[in-house]
Amino acid sequence: MNREIKNKTKRMIYLILCIVLFFVFHFIPVFLNKAGLSQYSGIFSAFQYACCLVLVVTNQKRGIITSIILLTISALNLVRTIFIMGATNAVSGLSNQIFYLITIIMLGDIFAKQEKAAVTDSLTELFNRRGLHKKLRDSIEDNKPFYLVDIELGNFKLLNDSFGHIYGDRLLKKAAERIKSHIGDRGIIARKSSAEFVVILKDTENAEKDVNKLLDELKEKIVISSEGDYLDCYVTAFAGIVSFPGDSDSYENLLKYSDMAMVEALHTNSQSACVFKPEMEKSIKRRAELEHLIKEGIENNYFYLVYQPQYILEGKKLRGFETLIRMKLPGGTFVSPGEFIPVAEMSEQIIYIDDYVIQRAMKEFRDVVLNDKPDLIVSVNVSARNIGAVGFAEKIKQFLRDTGYPAKNLEIEITEYCMVSSLNTTIDNINALRSIGVQFALDDFGTGYTSLNYLAKLPVNLLKIDKSLIDNIETDRQKCEFVNAIISMGHLMGCEVISEGVENEQQLSKLGDTNCDFIQGFVWGKPFDYEIAKSLALV
Repeated sequence: MNREIKNKTKRMIYLILCIVLFFVFHFIPVFLNKAGLSQYSGIFSAFQYACCLVLVVTNQKRGIITSIILLTISALNLVRTIFIMGATNAVSGLSNQIFYLITIIMLGDIFAKQEKAAVTDSLTELFNRRGLHKKLRDSIEDNKPFYLVDIELGNFKLLNDSFGHIYGDRLLKKAAERIKSHIGDRGIIARKSSAEFVVILKDTENAEKDVNKLLDELKEKIVISSEGDYLDCYVTAFAGIVSFPGDSDSYENLLKYSDMAMVEALHTNSQSACVFKPEMEKSIKRRAELEHLIKEGIENNYFYLVYQPQYILEGKKLRGFETLIRMKLPGGTFVSPGEFIPVAEMSEQIIYIDDYVIQRAMKEFRDVVLNDKPDLIVSVNVSARNIGAVGFAEKIKQFLRDTGYPAKNLEIEITEYCMVSSLNTTIDNINALRSIGVQFALDDFGTGYTSLNYLAKLPVNLLKIDKSLIDNIETDRQKCEFVNAIISMGHLMGCEVISEGVENEQQLSKLGDTNCDFIQGFVWGKPFDYEIAKSLALV
């Protein structure tokens, strides 16, 4: 802010100095004419023009206006000299002044267009990063309360990589149009980066409610067309909100805090507006530490696997295991997967973790499956970033060849978020792997928001009912009926159904009444280390 004040002071000094010099050069020719040295008048006229050019360069907006006024005054004075005093020798000077005036006006127009282009994003026609910084500083100087809102389209990169930049650009334009339509004249909108927008929201009674409504609008279906082809896209949207002057009156802090709040929403996957709180700085620092630990763990093998048994409900026969990853630091400290998995999912680190889990689980259970338990299923979780990537199916086929693990004994768990990210590529990968016997499960079923139309397109074998829906079904009649409806729906889709997080015999009884196929939970088995899981499989 101090630097901005110093720059403004310098520009004002240049403005005053140039005006003074202009008038000095304006009156010198009068004395030259009296001294019979009128042939030198043109030189000082050129100096006047030079003063105007300096004004325009150093203080564009004010400089252009000031230069036009000064040159107009000078031209009118020459008109008076010619027509009232009859000094026809001033005609050439008048011509020069008119030429100078025209060039200054043209320069002003060129500078105005360049200035607009310099602060405008060419794709969306919103303000760009430079324009944002300028408008934010102006808003702070106005000293009127406002909110700064940082909005991120969470899955844009996956969509862009899967369908190409033409669709990606059109998707961004559609998103920008929705933001403009919602904000209207109540704020200033800028595109900060690839899929990140910032709004200076000046006129709203409830910023959090207002922004959440905007996020809901952004998450509605966006139809993109290109050369007659149409693509239905669903974006994930996250936002962080900070207030001026309530949270800060600093330009740098407002940008930093709004970004922190947006990142908090992104990492918690709340898909709603997150209002900045001071403790978020501590949370951001912890995530940075986790990113470092994950990288270090990849290099130094801090990861290991545990296996939670899955049972056929009728007869309590072992179906197989879900593979779960754990992290243990050299000092013996355990890092919760609830901490490091969400952090890994925000980067390419999750792909390494997925691949590590798949290959190690195959290697550990290969002999058990080949020699003793030909029907045993080993289930592994795969992120949306991985399953939606071109080449995923070929990678899994290579893992199967390298380990010698049977494809029919591998089950890959995905979530419905892979559909809103990269539906077509995901389906292609699933079909390619199902053709060789790999099975697929849809995890966290019943907790998302994707339409049944999209769910029906996914060629999965198994639906996994999330633990949050199983909790209290023994006492909550409405929840029990809801779970029953989900199981019936799964069977209608041609899928088997497994319930996660089953913790007591009463829940088991309720699930038996609803014709659930499989169960997984502490009631029949916690996650075990490999040796215990292997012993259980061989019983």
